[in-house]
Amino acid sequence: MEKESQVLQVLIVDSPDEATATSKMLADESQVFSIWRAGSLLEALDVLARRGFDIIVSELNLPDSCGLDTFEALRLHTRGIPIVIMTVADNEQLALSAVERGAQDYLIKGKVTNSALTRVIRYVVARHKGSQRGAETKQDGARAVGVMGVKGGVGTTTVAAHLAAAFAARVGESAGEKVLLVDLEASASSSSVLFETKPQFTLADAAGNLHRLDRKYWSGIVAETKAGVDLLNPPGSRSYNEMPAPERVRHVVRFARNFYPLVVVDLGVPGTQALEVIQEIQDLVLVVTPNLMEMMEARRALQWLSQTGLAADHIHLIWNRVTRHHTGAIRAFEKTLGLTAARTIPDCAAEIESNYCDGRFLDSRLPVRKEAEGLAVQLLGRDAARESRSLLALLFHVGRGRDKAPTPPANADRGFTTSSTGGSHK
Repeated sequence: MEKESQVLQVLIVDSPDEATATSKMLADESQVFSIWRAGSLLEALDVLARRGFDIIVSELNLPDSCGLDTFEALRLHTRGIPIVIMTVADNEQLALSAVERGAQDYLIKGKVTNSALTRVIRYVVARHKGSQRGAETKQDGARAVGVMGVKGGVGTTTVAAHLAAAFAARVGESAGEKVLLVDLEASASSSSVLFETKPQFTLADAAGNLHRLDRKYWSGIVAETKAGVDLLNPPGSRSYNEMPAPERVRHVVRFARNFYPLVVVDLGVPGTQALEVIQEIQDLVLVVTPNLMEMMEARRALQWLSQTGLAADHIHLIWNRVTRHHTGAIRAFEKTLGLTAARTIPDCAAEIESNYCDGRFLDSRLPVRKEAEGLAVQLLGRDAARESRSLLALLFHVGRGRDKAPTPPANADRGFTTSSTGGSHK
């Protein structure tokens, strides 16, 4: 096991022939390196979404990307992985420019020996790990908050939209920046309606063009709103579509975290999409209505959710559409599972519908906005250093990590998930 832990995961990004040649240069070090190859930028991003690597060795000119655009795309999509440029002599000036922008080193094809390549890879990885140990711990990109419902129809998108608007009001006041809302809905356009956007581009466009994603492309596909929220419209807002591959959606969220102080993701309901994107989430808001079926699903959903590695104090239970006669059932539910809701939203369906009829889709006077504002304050003000406990440990006194991905329940793609404490989060 000790020997296995020392094997370095290396991704070589180059044309098939060149990548094979580079792999052969490392063949004598098979006990030290585990080699993976990608023939294009898009293929590299797909591989990176599925696996972790210690280092990337990449050509700058690929079939779907050229020059510094290749390096910038890899850098933006793979925060924290050191990159070494390996290119031809004609591109040496470009390689130097890449080093100035953050590449760890560059090598010239035809001039580098097997031993030199091995030495550079080992040195770069060792230097990178040493710098990580010596540096102060800091957040890797913007904070991302996921909003998930126990099932469809519990008001998840409404909560997500009001929470994003509440964040935008807070962040805009203090820093003059926008908040991003990403909606994963494949067959509806609720967020587009709430923010009154006319979708020309959606999440599907971003996920299908990972190799082209940069600030300019992003600004062309995201929709600006009056609420200070940038909206990446859901695929379902333009047509009924299948969702993009989950790992591509995760890459989009990871990319977006480079440019916003806060990202809110409407995860919809539990399933493979949500499971993948949760890996980019720091806090999760779980929306449930106080009906028997939803509450019956909640405990089972919690057991599934705990296996994602999210700590209990990162998960916030929101009761939605609560009336006075629900009080007893809610108390009994919370007592049984030892949970306390972060927020309770009274049933304001009539007010919401009246506002919708008047064209007021995100009225700040609605109870849902008031509770969203309270949750935003709670999330922005929590102590990041607070020690956390795993959710499963709270339920069953057993801790589970994020090493193994949980298997979604049989009805996962139809939806459920929720419950947690209303404390502060990591």
